[in-house]
Amino acid sequence: MPTIWRACCSTPTATAGAAPRSAPAHRPLPGATAGPRRRPITWTSWGGCSMGESASSNFRLGRWLTLGLVSPWRQHRAPPADHRVRILMYHSISRRVDDHAHPYYRTVTTPERFREHMELLRDDGHRVMSLGDAMRWMNTPVLDDGAEQPSPVVVTFDDGFADFFTHAFPVLDALRIPATVFLATGCLNGRFVNGQPCLRRAEVGELAARGVSFGSHTVSHPRLVHLGQGDIDKELLRSRQEIEQITGAPVTLFSYPYRFPEEDGEFTARLAARLKRNGYEGGVTTSIGSASAHDDPLFLKRLPVNDDDDAELFRAKLEGDYDWLHGVQLASKRWRQWTHGRAVA
Repeated sequence: MPTIWRACCSTPTATAGAAPRSAPAHRPLPGATAGPRRRPITWTSWGGCSMGESASSNFRLGRWLTLGLVSPWRQHRAPPADHRVRILMYHSISRRVDDHAHPYYRTVTTPERFREHMELLRDDGHRVMSLGDAMRWMNTPVLDDGAEQPSPVVVTFDDGFADFFTHAFPVLDALRIPATVFLATGCLNGRFVNGQPCLRRAEVGELAARGVSFGSHTVSHPRLVHLGQGDIDKELLRSRQEIEQITGAPVTLFSYPYRFPEEDGEFTARLAARLKRNGYEGGVTTSIGSASAHDDPLFLKRLPVNDDDDAELFRAKLEGDYDWLHGVQLASKRWRQWTHGRAVA
């Protein structure tokens, strides 16, 4: 196995003869669903979380500030003067226990919660579109007719876990919701760094044929800020080439693995140049917030989602009420940079 892959995956011994995972019956995935309909934020559960006190105190404070202060304040403010897109960031759709991580960093959403989220998008009338379509929409002129422009929603998944095929796609397919999956290609047919099984190449091909979009998440899911230029190029180029070989479609979208070092302007400028050189036109990060035309299209913000997002908090995120956390996140990064003398991945 090439060195660049070893940190990412190990191939299960049973893969070669394993029976294929079953997939749902075919349904087309169109480019968008349409028609916004607002629902008011209620006040029933600012701190209602079934988590340990020490692990969840900051999370509950963030929830209280979002639902108790930001949401009411925003409802009395004029809409933003530019187009905003809510890009949702999912990882694993499974029942795997994720209690060891702080709520902010949990990456597991149960199939039941995920279905609740997707049905809420449908029932509340949100426009859901592909990431490529959303990026084009962001750059269209804003109509100055006094009416608020509803923000489209994009559904993305990082890493390429096998549970996307078994748990996420059946829901997306049934509700006709488009999605983009960012693959760490070194883990295909194997396991991720945390031991979770990843998608098989045949499954990626089938999903692509049924309307799912794919982007690169590197080969081995490294901390790019620690790599030299040559190794970064290998991660970017090889992952893109493999996905294109499997899907038969061009790959122009990228998702940055781990914490995005937005405070390190020198590194992000170098990375942007490498991305463009290797054929990428757009990308997403783990920076919290709504994406807008003012952002670098290679480094768009997203809204992290996991099983702790009940309907109330999920709606608040869709309305932009969670975007305030980006200021806190960026301040924390800059503090760490100042105390450590450089960006810390």
